[in-house]
Amino acid sequence: MFDNRIGRSESLRNEVAGYIQNLIAKGKLKPGDRLPTERLMAEKFGVSRTVIRDAVKTLAGIGLLEVKHGVGIFVSTVDSNAVGRQLSSLLSYNLETLEHIYEVRILLEKASAFWAAERCTEEDYQRIRSLLEEARSVDPVDYADRFVDLNRNFHLCIAEASQNPVVAMMTENILNLLETTSDETHTIPGRALRSIDEHEKVLTAIVERKSDEAKKTMEEHLSSVLTTLRNNTGIEQS
Repeated sequence: MFDNRIGRSESLRNEVAGYIQNLIAKGKLKPGDRLPTERLMAEKFGVSRTVIRDAVKTLAGIGLLEVKHGVGIFVSTVDSNAVGRQLSSLLSYNLETLEHIYEVRILLEKASAFWAAERCTEEDYQRIRSLLEEARSVDPVDYADRFVDLNRNFHLCIAEASQNPVVAMMTENILNLLETTSDETHTIPGRALRSIDEHEKVLTAIVERKSDEAKKTMEEHLSSVLTTLRNNTGIEQS
């Protein structure tokens, strides 16, 4: 099944993800099926394990695959064909696609910041504050994975602080979809520190119960991140 080598291109991740998605759509991979290991897939496709890992992250982010750590990678037991039809275009990362995703993200997260300012508990605040303080102490280059996790959890915890589980679930799905671009963003000089400062403004507005200010600062932060991605990463023009 995994015996075709993927051609070299600037978007190997997308090619691998598209190939796997096609197997799912055609029924050659069925819900519950276990995929080969990262190492084996990398050998069969003729790409690095990083490419395989990123492709799996992309497919897991839109609900097609499920990663069970220490067990393996499985085709999700949800209606994978329906998910694929709705979100297949998101596998082709270009600038236009990224901006479409960020339109949704900004709408969602500025709403979560607004509601968090109105509904945040002391426990929520302490959890978000601890994430922000740890992020200040982590080198975003030497400890990139940890920094990205802290950044992701900051946004997810704000969504959870909105006390709306649907918002939290949707935010998590968007963050999963953007995981690879998050890895790229924080290696850009100055972006990590700028994000921390912007996070501080968002959290200050939340703890001061200034819901409109929280919404405004979150929108400014995410717009700033998108501008960085436009100007500094290798995401293709459409």
